[in-house]
Amino acid sequence: MSNASNVISLNITQFPQNLIIPNVANVVSIQAINNSSKSENYQFTFEGENLSINVKPDELNGQVEFGPGETKNIELRLTPTADGFGKLTINANWLKIVQYTVKVQRVRDTASTNKINQILGKKEYNLSKKIDKLNPNEYIISIDKNELKQLERQYNSMKKSPESSIQEIESMIKQLAKGYLADNNPQKALEFALQISDDTEKMNFYYNLIRAYASINFDYTFQMVQSITDISLKQTLLHYLAFDQIGIDISQATSISNLIGDEILRAKLLFYISKKFYEINNNLEIVNNLNQIISIVAKSIVLNSDSKKIKNKSYDFLKDAIWILAEINSPQTADAIIEAIPSQELKEKVAMDLFNVIYEMVDEIKTKVESTLVSSQYFMLNTYVSTANGNLKNFSLIGGNVSNNILVKDFKFNVALLSLFSFDFSIFPILDRVYNDLRYSLNKSIAYYILPSKENYNESELGVLNYTLKLFFNNLTRSSSQIFVYNLDFIPYLGKPTIIVSSEQDIFDNIKSKLKKLGDSVNLIIDDSLFKGGKIVENLNQVLPPNKCRVINLVLSYEFINDYNTFKAFIQSLI
Repeated sequence: MSNASNVISLNITQFPQNLIIPNVANVVSIQAINNSSKSENYQFTFEGENLSINVKPDELNGQVEFGPGETKNIELRLTPTADGFGKLTINANWLKIVQYTVKVQRVRDTASTNKINQILGKKEYNLSKKIDKLNPNEYIISIDKNELKQLERQYNSMKKSPESSIQEIESMIKQLAKGYLADNNPQKALEFALQISDDTEKMNFYYNLIRAYASINFDYTFQMVQSITDISLKQTLLHYLAFDQIGIDISQATSISNLIGDEILRAKLLFYISKKFYEINNNLEIVNNLNQIISIVAKSIVLNSDSKKIKNKSYDFLKDAIWILAEINSPQTADAIIEAIPSQELKEKVAMDLFNVIYEMVDEIKTKVESTLVSSQYFMLNTYVSTANGNLKNFSLIGGNVSNNILVKDFKFNVALLSLFSFDFSIFPILDRVYNDLRYSLNKSIAYYILPSKENYNESELGVLNYTLKLFFNNLTRSSSQIFVYNLDFIPYLGKPTIIVSSEQDIFDNIKSKLKKLGDSVNLIIDDSLFKGGKIVENLNQVLPPNKCRVINLVLSYEFINDYNTFKAFIQSLI
């Protein structure tokens, strides 16, 4: 709707004109009409000050959908909670559904790169110490056992001879070690290897003997390495064995790598093994290895809390393993791994570094509800809870009402309007409006009492009148000034606003002087016959305290009903 205030109409089809008391229906009926040509959602709120509100049907007390042009009926039942006044507020909000486009992050269907070879071939994934491929035959020399013993005796003689050089002795050591290795005596071969004087050469020869013997009897070699107590030595040998097995049995190489304790070394080896699996298109094993790498290094990464930068060099292994998984498996798999990282800082860094690989920004249409207040109305009602009996209930049911200053026993007024007759319309709205206008706009007070007789004040109605007058006006004796009680009646149109008052000359003169501002726009008539005295006036004089109240018959023509400003000016003149 171009004008939001026109999207819905709230028509009050029933409103209580009576005094709001407990145990009476006090119904407000509302006809809500959706003026839109399509379905709309509205939210109604009904607020009560000194009022309890029961909404029927219940589903209209909140958010509700209206079809195109649909009408729904709402019924409010009011219960007063204090004497004086109750405020009823009715708000309608239009819940307009608005579509808008935003950029959102989404996991890609396929990775945006193809860099598996490049990642697996990184130099930093080479082993920390260069390992050359080994030719086992160079370390296995088949020598007859007798000849082997003869060579060992010769070696023992050379050690004692000052003429033997170190080179000659160590050449003999290597020959004996290779011979005993061929003779299936690796322990003997290794004992000879440890007699080499140069530490570097000794350890290289020692490692190579073990690697060479693995080609003869791998299981025994593996058990022998596992039994070594020197952790560093054992880890290095496991590393070598895994490296050698890559070209023989890749799965065996993976199993050996799992025994390596050094996380970085193990991750490097697993990357190297993954490269070999990739060359034979064994993606399943690649995925298994990469998951191992992620599990290994994720636990070892330490964040620098100041710079928010990854301090541990293991981070590259983690990032690249996830990258390869995104390409070889799916970006969804990689995203799930990132989400499972317990460290929020690490999770954010990996996601940022791999954003273009795994994620993309796409346009997404979203909807939101914009709440717009399109109707707000409040109503003031006169409420009373202090006394509850048959007469008061009948007073309310007949349509009786009393201004709230009387209800709270505020008698700072000198004019009271009593409307005791029934018309084809309710007199309450115009009396209540002038009461509030004078009080809140001009800081002037009047009072009113309404009891629209249905039975010309038979015995029952007269009982209600007398009871309620005494109930509400019993404290008039506290008033510091005389109160003019106007017994107000209306007669049909006379062509010009006409005022008729009973023949009390001082009242007539007083009203006449105050109506000068209205000029010739109204007629003022004094009456000493038809509109003077009467049964009701006599009854009022008996019920109301005579020392405080002066009862005067006052008749207005219907023109005052249709000209509120003139009516207001007239009432103001009486004060």
